[in-house]
Order: sequence, then C-alpha cells, then structure tokens
Amino acid sequence: MGMAASQARYLALVARKSNCEYEGQQINQARTVLSNQSANLFNQMLGLNVPIPPSTQDYTKQQYSFTDGINDYTIDSWQQLATPEEDYNYVVTYHYYQDVYTGSQKKRNDPKVQFASGIDASVDQIETALRLLTQTKQEYAEAQAATKAMQDEAAVLSNYQDVDTFTGVSSCEYDTENDVYSVTQTIVDKTADGDPIYTDDAGTQYYLRDGKYYNVADDQEYTGSTSALTPSTTSIGPTNFTGYSKLSTTEQETVKAAIDKLVSEGALSEDIQTDYANVYYDAASGAIALRADLRNLYGGSTGGLQTVLPVLQTTGDNSVAQIAGQYDTQISALQAVEFQALQTYQEAEKAYEGLRRPTYVGNCELTLLTDLTDDQKAELKQIVADMKEQNIDSPIIDCFNQNDEYLGGIYQFKMNGVTYYTTFEELNRSYESGTGINQIDSQSKLSYYNATYVSTKMEETQKALLETDGNGRFTSVRFEDDSLTYTLNVETVTDEAAYQDAMNQYNYENAVYDKMVQDINAKTSLIQQEDQQLELRLKQLDTEQNALSTEIDAVSKVVQDNIEDSFKTFGG
Repeated sequence: MGMAASQARYLALVARKSNCEYEGQQINQARTVLSNQSANLFNQMLGLNVPIPPSTQDYTKQQYSFTDGINDYTIDSWQQLATPEEDYNYVVTYHYYQDVYTGSQKKRNDPKVQFASGIDASVDQIETALRLLTQTKQEYAEAQAATKAMQDEAAVLSNYQDVDTFTGVSSCEYDTENDVYSVTQTIVDKTADGDPIYTDDAGTQYYLRDGKYYNVADDQEYTGSTSALTPSTTSIGPTNFTGYSKLSTTEQETVKAAIDKLVSEGALSEDIQTDYANVYYDAASGAIALRADLRNLYGGSTGGLQTVLPVLQTTGDNSVAQIAGQYDTQISALQAVEFQALQTYQEAEKAYEGLRRPTYVGNCELTLLTDLTDDQKAELKQIVADMKEQNIDSPIIDCFNQNDEYLGGIYQFKMNGVTYYTTFEELNRSYESGTGINQIDSQSKLSYYNATYVSTKMEETQKALLETDGNGRFTSVRFEDDSLTYTLNVETVTDEAAYQDAMNQYNYENAVYDKMVQDINAKTSLIQQEDQQLELRLKQLDTEQNALSTEIDAVSKVVQDNIEDSFKTFGG
C-alpha cells in the first residue's frame, strides 16, 4: 500500500515538473515575440525623419526696384534678347500696385429685410409714388422758402434804415429849448453821368473820371496841378427834426402810425412805443429819425464821425405804410400757395406710405433711388461693368438699359458708415423666403454691392536697356515706352509669408514627429512591463521546478527502497 502511494506521488510530481517545463517554454517564446516587437519599434523610430526648421536664407533674395515718383516698381525677371538691338538688350517683366476702382458683390446672411405693410405694388409703382412725393415735398419747401423770403424782405425793407437816408451830412445842431435837431447836408455836385465835379481857383469846372480830370465845357483833359482843384458842393438844408412832444396832434398821429407799423412788422423794438420821445419828425419832408442816430452825426452833441442819417418816410410811394401794404398782399398770396402745396404733399406722402415697400435691412434704412447723383452714377456704372466682366448674373444689371441709362429699382443703405446698393428684386426675394413674425427669420442671403478702390497688382513686360556697374549688377533701366532712365535700387527682401508658411509646416511636422516618438515610447514601455511580468513568472517556475526535482529525488529513493525491501522479503 505504501509503495503504491509513493509511486502515485512520484508520477504526480513528474507531471507537475513537466508542466513547469512546458510553461517555461511558452514564456520564453512569448518573451521572444515581445523582443521582436520591441526591435521593430526601435527600427521604426530609427526610420523617422527628424523635421528641420526652415532657414530665412531659403526665402531671401535680392531684387531690383525703381520709382517714377508716382508708383513704386519691382523687377520680377529679365531675359536677354536673343538678337541684341541698338537701344535695348533685355526683355524685363516688372510689377507695381495701383488702386483700381472696382465693383463687388457681397452676400449678407440672414439680412432681416423688412417691408412696410400696405397695398401690393411693383417697383415702378413705388418709384412713381416716391417721385410724386419728392416733387410735392420740393414744391412745398419752395413755397415755404418763398413765403419766408418775402416776410424777411418785408421786415428788412420796412426797416427805416433801408427806406431812405440823408447822406453827406456836414453839420447837426441841437436847439435845446425847442427840442429840434437841424441837419445840414453838403452834397458833391456830379455830372449827368455821375462823375464828381471839381473847380479851380478861376471857377472852371472839371469832372473826375478814371483818375483823370476833364473840362466840363469841352471835355479837354486838365493838365494843371490837382492840388488846385476842390470838390464842387451844394448845401442842402438845414432840415429840422422836431421832438415828438413838440409836434402838433396831427403830426403825432402820423408819426405814431408809422412807428406802430414798423413795430408790428418786427423792424423796430416794441420799447419804442412807450417812449416816443426818442422819435423826431420833419413835417416838410415827412421824414422820421431816431434820437440815437441824430446824436451820432458829425458835429452832433456826442462828437461822432457819422455823415449818414437813416430816416423813414411817412408819405409817398416810399412810405412805411405803402411798402408794408404791398408786402402784406404778396405774403397772403404766397401763404395760400404754401398751404395748397402742403396739402398736396401730405396726400402724396399718405399714398406712398400706403404701399407695400422695402424699408430696412436689419437696422439700416433703405432709400429708393429715383434719380442718381453723379457719384452714384459713377459707382453703379463700375458695379455693373464688373458684374458683366465676371459673368455674374445680377438683377442690378437689369436696372440699366444698353445706353447705361438708369431704369430704376435700386435701393441704397448705409452700414458701418459705408454706402451699399441692392435691388427691389433681391430684397423681395429675401423677404419672401423668411419665416416667423413679419417673415423676418431665416431669410435667404441678400446680395448687395458697392465700388471701392482696391490695391491691385499690375504686371507689364517691355523691352528695356539695362546698364551694369561692371560687376554684373544692374544700375539703371530705360523702357521702350518711356524716355526716362530710372536708377535701380538693390534690396534684400525676405518672403515673410512663404517663410511663415514653411515655419507653420515645420511646426506641424515636428508635432507629428513628437507624437510618433511618444507613441513608440509608450508601446515600448508596455512591452517592457509585459516582459518583466513574464520574467518574474519564469523565475517562479524555476523555483518551483527545483523544488519538484528535489521532491522527486526523495520520492524516487523511497520507491527504490520499497522495491529492494520487497525483493528481499519475497526472495527470502
């Protein structure tokens, strides 16, 4: 029984040892696979191309340039003529930048076009209504201006200072007791043609014309000394202006009526009505003057230097009442015209505002163009020309006929301080595509236009005479279409844009390289971890196998001893 147990134990230990050996072989094979994978990753890393940063030298070159005082030019290339000519030796290509007036089309997302509600109308009907509105508004403004101009004229011409004057005042005396200013005028005598007359010591009269003196009697030129000539004058007056309180009742009524009329016309201050003592009147001439003006005359009590006395008339065609009455009639007639123009304008405004028409793009107000200014004509003409050149099928082209005459349908709006144009057709199309309240949401794109100066690269190729300095460097150039010779400048320039593009590509490639290295390192690290685990397991198997070998040897000896004991027993 003991022998059988020992043999069974022995077989079990042998089987376990065999399993350990087998598992060890499997682990060694797995470690071999991991070693191959690690080697492959290392080879893969060795095969990576390390990115090299770009050098500015690769994007730097020397170039020739010149200027004509208006534009700056850069020479791009030069090719020597196959058959040299007497005046030219190269074909030169050069470029410059010029501001070119260019029309463009833009599209606005979700434009939020708004229409005023009203009667459906075509763009022609809207334009007709707008033209009528503009015309009646202008007529009303002109009627207003005419009325105001007449009112202003009435106020000015009713002012006593502009009705009549006493000129050439030579003296002004004041009688305190009778409150009378006596005004004397000294007038220079003139010929029928208005030339001033002078006299010599003998009393002969001469007139002055164009800086020369001529005899009044025979038109012979005066050759004597001009210092011997003195102006020929006539004394007028004195005219006696009597204070209001010294006037008769009838005279006071005349003065009061004139003054009150001036105040009502706005030509004099209302304060004058409560202080008529400042008013003086000459019954003989019907002239009224104010104390302040009388006191400012030459020789007056204030010692002033004035020689002109403003007065107003109370009688005749030049009287205050006569002038004011004429203006009252004209002003009434103009006010009637103004009232009629206002009614017509209001009716046209009501009719226009009752039409369904575009009003806003977003918060930008739309203005329908019925007539074009010169600036608008130039800008729109450029826009249409560029749309045709670019083969853009735009409704704005149809707003002009073949003779470039405006047919209507264009709206104008300002956005961020810039004027843009669009068409009724495009506004209506965007509006009708909308949804929501007032169809303002999710509208289709709106095309709009403007023309601006755009810096444009201009290239030209011409025959040229290039001269050198003897060292192979060009110093001057003269083109076949230009008689001037231009001095060439040599500059070292770097294509910053190309260099930056190369640097961006380098940064990208470097990032990709770093990512691949990181990925390889990560995979290698995982392989190493797995190999370490397998190595640890292999050591454990070695320990277990050594223990099994020891135990097998012990069991084997027990079995051998049992066999020997059995033979001894049965062999007896």
